[in-house]
Amino acid sequence: MMLIGLVLLVAWTRSAMSGFPPGVTTCPRTDDQSQYDKCVLQQLKAITPYLSKGVPSLKLPALDPLFLPSLTVDRNLESLRIKANMSQIRVYGGTNYVIRELKANPNDLTVFIKAQMPHLHVNGDYAVQGRLLLLPLSGIGSFKGNFTNTEAEVTAQGKEITDKNGVQRIDIDKLVTKIRVGDGNIKLKAPPAHTLAADAAATFFNANPRLVLDIAKPIIEDTAATVTKALAARALSALTKEELVP
Repeated sequence: MMLIGLVLLVAWTRSAMSGFPPGVTTCPRTDDQSQYDKCVLQQLKAITPYLSKGVPSLKLPALDPLFLPSLTVDRNLESLRIKANMSQIRVYGGTNYVIRELKANPNDLTVFIKAQMPHLHVNGDYAVQGRLLLLPLSGIGSFKGNFTNTEAEVTAQGKEITDKNGVQRIDIDKLVTKIRVGDGNIKLKAPPAHTLAADAAATFFNANPRLVLDIAKPIIEDTAATVTKALAARALSALTKEELVP
């Protein structure tokens, strides 16, 4: 999720920035698109070791684990109806990504990334109501999940804006995510009144991870897009338009 914000900063910034960690630089403009993309990829590799603790000067939070204080999901699909409030979410493994494809154009402010995350561990608290196929979803408690071979494609388009102080900046105009989680398993812990429902939901998921992940794919993609856009906007807000694209 934070990866797109990093690419935007590295790809769009045209002047040297003191806020970049040591060893991270901007990429010179060139008509050779493959060379430019290669430079952006090199800078991503250079900044990766700093991500676990974050880069405060660029408003980048710690990425491993990435902490989300709250997340709300409210969707009504054909096979899945769910209202869930999740809190104290921590995502581990986000810095262990592999870039499969990257295209960055600073002239029209577009970025495309295809990446894979071999292993993600997620934990937090939940309160949920709904139904998955014929299985009722109800209860409160805590959850742990392990997910492997997550493949993500992100396409982003930037635009110029003026903030409330009259400062020109770059923001995300459009952002589309495509995500496929390869496999996973979950554990749910609930108070006695909700234990049976939690056990049934966890058992069903762990017996049919591919089925459940495919059904939940639209929700996963929409949620990832919302969080990604918020984190990318936070990263971009550290710089003005003149600093990004003078």
